[in-house]
Amino acid sequence: MAGMAAATMLTASIAHAEWRRDETTLAWRSGDQTIWRFSFDPTKGKPFFDPVAVAGGPSLSEFRPADHPHHYALWFAWKYINGSNYWEETATSGKTRWSDPAIETRPDGSATIKLDVTYVSLAGKLDLSEQRELRVSAPQVDGRYTIDWRARFTAGAEGALLDRTAMPGEPKGQVNGGYAGLSIRLAGAPLVTDFLSTAGPITEFVNGRSRPSAPAVAASLSHEGRNVGAVAFFSDPKNAGEAAPWYLINQGVMRFMCAAILAPKPRQIPAGGQWSLNYRVAFRPGAWTSATLESAYGEWLKSGL
Repeated sequence: MAGMAAATMLTASIAHAEWRRDETTLAWRSGDQTIWRFSFDPTKGKPFFDPVAVAGGPSLSEFRPADHPHHYALWFAWKYINGSNYWEETATSGKTRWSDPAIETRPDGSATIKLDVTYVSLAGKLDLSEQRELRVSAPQVDGRYTIDWRARFTAGAEGALLDRTAMPGEPKGQVNGGYAGLSIRLAGAPLVTDFLSTAGPITEFVNGRSRPSAPAVAASLSHEGRNVGAVAFFSDPKNAGEAAPWYLINQGVMRFMCAAILAPKPRQIPAGGQWSLNYRVAFRPGAWTSATLESAYGEWLKSGL
């Protein structure tokens, strides 16, 4: 009966959901709660989602924490393009810019967001351009929803060398090497995060880091033993095969999950050449298990992506 009552309350909440849009953000709200908000504010360093939550739970993301103010909750960023740093935001960094998005919203809570992104060096040279499409699903009765994150990159006139901090074991390798791409900075204390992949729980972290290879990884967040929401990243096999590379941090106040597509090696795109990436970000109210993660990933593949 308790489960039926909870489902009835959630259904009622969804019935009172609505869109909120202004000049720089689009949000889906359920009652008094913002379930997700997408920012395309040109005064910020990147487009991003924050908060991202499931109905009745806290935000699962953290926006620009003091230890890493260039972490934009749920966002995409390259580390280096042609030697320019696009991850951090300093006086010498490359600049990520974007067009006003084309947005289509529907009454059921689903939306499609399209925007053109450019990566311009400090010298004003176009290193890379991107066509990004974000497809947010309608929330299900239990609060689950997904964001399909699709990007097609085109190299500038001099080509684009996509690189990252060197990996451990490489020349000048660093303990934090390998990160770049789609990422989420997860909410910290008092929430507790458990990571897993389709192969099982991820409990071994060397220097607070883990680098699993799997089709999908997930983070389940809890408070005082009660799950408050969970998020997963799925990688299209066309990105990096079934053994996609990931970079996870579970150290001190930092909880971080990244689709570290460049971890195996840097990638060179020739002048005018293209490269496409396709991910799904999946949210659910209950904790992920390896079985539910593998099942959801399989359903995504069957959908034709």
